[in-house]
Amino acid sequence: QDELHRPAFPYKFKSKFDGCPNGCVCAMARPDFAVVGTWKDDIKIDQDAVKGYVGGEFAPNAGAHSGRDWGKFDIQKEVVDLCPSKCMKWDGSKLSIKTADCVRCMHCINTMPRALRIGDERGASILVGAKAPVVDGSQMGSLLVPFVSCEAPYDDVKEVIEKIWDWWMEEGKNR
Repeated sequence: QDELHRPAFPYKFKSKFDGCPNGCVCAMARPDFAVVGTWKDDIKIDQDAVKGYVGGEFAPNAGAHSGRDWGKFDIQKEVVDLCPSKCMKWDGSKLSIKTADCVRCMHCINTMPRALRIGDERGASILVGAKAPVVDGSQMGSLLVPFVSCEAPYDDVKEVIEKIWDWWMEEGKNR
């Protein structure tokens, strides 16, 4: 308990935990150690719901931008072309995603939440080394562990944290 409450580090060690890659608590951009919820298998696609978005039956972004007339929803321009990993294809009637290329940025899922869902094999990614200097701006953490299963009692995550703490106690610089 004492180690968890006040570890004997040479300088502070910040940790943040995010439930999904949307990053609502900025876990990827500020702490020394971040755990971000993710999934490993394919994104689930409901092709009928995709057609509902394309046909105007559903408002994109769960209706968040419905206050103004943005025109007809264009899945190619607003989802496929904005995918940072270019893992998506729309052939006019079917949406496909190449999971091996997906970086789990959540853009497609946020835009079409009724049509796309995260996979069933859920866990977390672990990032280290982010900083938030005032002058330079936030610097993203480096991906240390792309996927780790997160099931109680969370031994896999604890093992990584303990190894990093051991290293930090020896190598961390005083301010």
